[in-house]
Amino acid sequence: MDRTILHCIGVDGCRGGWLAVMEQEGPEIDAQVFPTWHALVERFTEPVIVSVDIPIGLPERGSRQCDLDARRFLGKPRNSSVFPAPVRGCVRPGSYAEINAAHYGIDGRGLTRQAYGLLEKIAQVDQDLRADPSRQQWIREIHPEVSFTCWNGGRPMRHNKKKPCGRTEREALIETVWPAQRARLAMHVRGHGCAPDDLNDAFAALWTARRIAARSARVFPEKTSEVDARGLRMEIFA
Repeated sequence: MDRTILHCIGVDGCRGGWLAVMEQEGPEIDAQVFPTWHALVERFTEPVIVSVDIPIGLPERGSRQCDLDARRFLGKPRNSSVFPAPVRGCVRPGSYAEINAAHYGIDGRGLTRQAYGLLEKIAQVDQDLRADPSRQQWIREIHPEVSFTCWNGGRPMRHNKKKPCGRTEREALIETVWPAQRARLAMHVRGHGCAPDDLNDAFAALWTARRIAARSARVFPEKTSEVDARGLRMEIFA
């Protein structure tokens, strides 16, 4: 691992806010639920790598190449977990009917319910990075299913992450790197608004943060570079 990286942090959005699984150099690992994105990023003053399951960089219209490539990499049926990022003009408050209609008017496509449910969190991260684009040097987008697939030697997970068999296969991978840590941290964050699959996804993000720090992560898209209209790179790390 790059010796300048004092923390690797994997983050997943959850009902309680943002679940972060945090690793320092050495054996220490911890987890915490932060109520807002601002509270999370302001917590760390030392050099960090934060990998988060949220779209970073938003299209004006159309699909991001990183999403298309990630879906192609996963194949069916796991590719459905990579939903199209919303267009920038629709990352704002409003009912689903209003935002969906606006999205269709801008892009010719409706907005998925999954993307709608994340609009507030997308806006939090987007506002933070637009205010200080240099933070994209240490805040990187991941997708848990892409990370788990790379972690699993290029073989996608067989089962949906919310099903018991899906949790078991993902937790088996986590145990290979952090034995007994997941169960301990699950007790630590119990009652703070995060589900078992949120914790698994945060571990997938942490695994990727380690790879980013070691400069061994895979990046989508691999052959092209995409930047949105605000200068933010659109890429998924795994």
